[in-house]
Amino acid sequence: MGIRTKVIAEVASNHGGDINIAKKFIRVAASIGVDYIKFQSWQVSKLRKDDPQYEWFCRAELSDKAHYELIEECEKYNIKFLTTCFDIERIEFLSNLGLREIKVGSADCASYTMIKLLSEKFDHLIISTGMHYSEEIRKTAEILKGKKFTFLHCVSLYPTPLDKVNLRRMDWLRQFTPSVGYSDHTIGIEAVKAAIARGASYVEKHFTLGESECPRANPWDATPREFEQVMEFAHKCALILGDSDADFEITEEEAKAREKFIGRFGSNK
Repeated sequence: MGIRTKVIAEVASNHGGDINIAKKFIRVAASIGVDYIKFQSWQVSKLRKDDPQYEWFCRAELSDKAHYELIEECEKYNIKFLTTCFDIERIEFLSNLGLREIKVGSADCASYTMIKLLSEKFDHLIISTGMHYSEEIRKTAEILKGKKFTFLHCVSLYPTPLDKVNLRRMDWLRQFTPSVGYSDHTIGIEAVKAAIARGASYVEKHFTLGESECPRANPWDATPREFEQVMEFAHKCALILGDSDADFEITEEEAKAREKFIGRFGSNK
């Protein structure tokens, strides 16, 4: 069996600042078998007050205490906690939580100082590349040379039309790191499944419990049922794609079939 694509359920701020709803996201994702549940660690004090979502962010900001509670809940249900760092001043706090992996959103793919500092504090950076030119991605990769990092192809359009996804960009990203994937903003799960079939190391999809279950649900969010389908597909693809390190010789079963079929009609050599 090959290596299965790791799946990240992105809660973002859909919990609306309600710690009980945030914990429910964790429990539901864990019951599905999702690998990571991801939150966001921005602080309202760093935002401009004229930001169109300022009031929502005031409501949905996760306190320091909430981080500890959510990590504890993740440990309880055996799912990995992941969060996005948005500013340099937040690095020290996040690194002291015991996290070894950190997410960098597309807006900060070229925040070179922050990325360098994050690479000194965390073992693995998962970086979305939406909105960034090739030369910016190259520079980020150069900063991270010798470090463990993942580039996620991403299109920062909400929602992203299917004809704008361009998953072949994943292949281009492989020149910088063998660990590449896809962060999705399309409606539905077709693009995520296509990325898995294309050999993504990680896929990320926004997560909702439904309009009646959480304060916010966006058209590009996936439901628990859709995440179940993603996980089922990821397991099947791991079987189908096989092991990239295999020597590609025929299997023992195929060797037996060879004895039966080759030469059935005489020698053609």
